[in-house]
Amino acid sequence: MIGFFLKKAFFDGWDNLITLAILNIGFIILLLAFLTIPRFLISIPAGAIAVIVVLIYLLHMYAGGVSVFTLDLIGGKAPELRQLVPAVISMWKVSFIFGTISSFQSIVLIVGFPFYLTMGGLVGLTAASILFWFSIFWWFVTLWLFPVKAQLDNSIKGIIKKSLFICFDNPGFTLFLGIYTVFNVILSGITAFLIPGMSAVLLSHQIALKLRMYKYEYIEKNPGKSRKSIPWDALLIDEREKTGQRTLKGMIFPWKE
Repeated sequence: MIGFFLKKAFFDGWDNLITLAILNIGFIILLLAFLTIPRFLISIPAGAIAVIVVLIYLLHMYAGGVSVFTLDLIGGKAPELRQLVPAVISMWKVSFIFGTISSFQSIVLIVGFPFYLTMGGLVGLTAASILFWFSIFWWFVTLWLFPVKAQLDNSIKGIIKKSLFICFDNPGFTLFLGIYTVFNVILSGITAFLIPGMSAVLLSHQIALKLRMYKYEYIEKNPGKSRKSIPWDALLIDEREKTGQRTLKGMIFPWKE
């Protein structure tokens, strides 16, 4: 299943390369804002923190909209860029809550983590470790939040509950998805985050949940079957046919195929 996920994520990203690059411009602008605006307020710490919090909210709002937009891309649709605004609006609640949690988490890490480390001793080290690993755990859960909202549930409680369930029920794949996400972010640095960029990362998260849902459809239809032996080859037949087989020449020069 992981092999096909990588293949589909690459092909869908390639097919929508220009659209994803345009969407990435928004992320690049926000990144530049993070790197520059707070510096002008360095003498006003409260003002700098306020600006950072606002930018975190804007980042999550934009990311939520892009995530919904990419769901249409993997569905074979060709959404227009003007549909991004309705997509942002449709995700504003979960984006706002996600942004609130991220803002709080950032402040706690910036203030709390150094404090516990400087405290020293077993208590300080334990508290710092708990804070660190809880933050890592929450980050893995967040990989599923936007896809779950876009594909499965509209209620905040349901989104968080289902994201937690998918994370716990698929620990190996969630770990892989996290590593894949970090790899793509690092790779994006080569092109100043234009390609593949965060839009491609969000697209891969939508693909991950879409493919993972075949597992739960199979379990629902076959309640007596083992959850450890999911027949992925059979479940992904239609998806493999839609994705098809491609050559490097055909991807770069499709008119010569």
